[in-house]
Amino acid sequence: MDSSLLGPDFALADVDQHFYESADSFTRHLDKRFSQAFRWAKTEDGRTRLLIGDRLFTMISNPTFDPVARPGALIEYFRAENSAGSDGRKLIGTLEPIRPEYRDRALRLDVLERQSVAQVCMLPTLALGIEELLHDDPPALHAVLDSFNRWIDDEWGYNRDGRIIAPPVFSLVDPGAAERELRRVIEAGTRMIVLRPAPVVSPGAPRSLGDPAHDRFWAMAAEAGVVVAFHAADSGYAKHAKEWGESITFSTFSQSPLTETLALHVDRPVSDTIAALICHGVFDRHPALRVATVELGSGWIPDLLRRFRIAYGRIPQTFGKDPIEAFHEHIWVAPFQEDNLAPLLDLMRPERILFGSDWPHPEGLVEPMDYVKDLAGIKVESQRRIMGDNLRELIDVAA
Repeated sequence: MDSSLLGPDFALADVDQHFYESADSFTRHLDKRFSQAFRWAKTEDGRTRLLIGDRLFTMISNPTFDPVARPGALIEYFRAENSAGSDGRKLIGTLEPIRPEYRDRALRLDVLERQSVAQVCMLPTLALGIEELLHDDPPALHAVLDSFNRWIDDEWGYNRDGRIIAPPVFSLVDPGAAERELRRVIEAGTRMIVLRPAPVVSPGAPRSLGDPAHDRFWAMAAEAGVVVAFHAADSGYAKHAKEWGESITFSTFSQSPLTETLALHVDRPVSDTIAALICHGVFDRHPALRVATVELGSGWIPDLLRRFRIAYGRIPQTFGKDPIEAFHEHIWVAPFQEDNLAPLLDLMRPERILFGSDWPHPEGLVEPMDYVKDLAGIKVESQRRIMGDNLRELIDVAA
């Protein structure tokens, strides 16, 4: 079996890189009627803080991103090798001024060339905490996200040249508003959209992503061949910590031993999301729909498949098809860089595994090509699929 490693000349396709939003990213196209939904404020200590509606944004300690952590600063932490017990801030070390390529498309293309990255999905950072703070005001929420999506197209382009795919961000709180925005971005050439892994929380009552109210949205995405990506975000699961006497505030590096063990911000949201999509029949009604999970790891997969197997064995008449078959047909997964791929390949076909570096976030890789070192022992054919070919096929671009 050929299990040598890919060479540095292989053209990577990276499903998970990020930009850092600029100060006007949400307001450049924002209707003035919603100016109070997203605003910057100076505190007494001179810091710039962000208010979303009437709530303080706490998911990221410095939402201006200047200074910011260096790429890959937290590899030791996320590989569970923090034997010294250092907290996240100490592991990050000295922050550095924001690099121009984090916000400039032309400069980022130069970096991608150096990284041997031929295609990349360029994802937001700050935007992933917006919905949880605005879901009780649907008009404001959709106005802010729609404005942000126009900024994304201005600065990065949804798909200008097949190199950078910068997906717009969606909420389904107002199904009609979501459908209108999806129609617009499809016409503008988007290949992928991003949602948070979570129930749809609206002022009336929470809904499943599989609620029939969203069927027109899923149908539009399926018909256009648009990939639906669920990315790690503030999914609102911090509220479950309250039931165990923990803080309900979601903030980076403020985890307790219990909330870390309960996996309230990663494993639980994505597992519940995929379970709802399959159990509530989304893929039965929309068989062409394709879903990718990004920056959500793969640790949740064995237990979800186990639970699918049990549920289908007990009540098969309630499913449109075997849920495990539906999972393998419709779901693509980007493991964390610290995940062990060997057991994952026992559960999933290599055609459904995507490579994501999370560059330039501190929890990601120092360099995207570093991931290849973790592929030792895996057939080169599978390495090629994971490191590039799968994503190119998924978003339908050439190497």
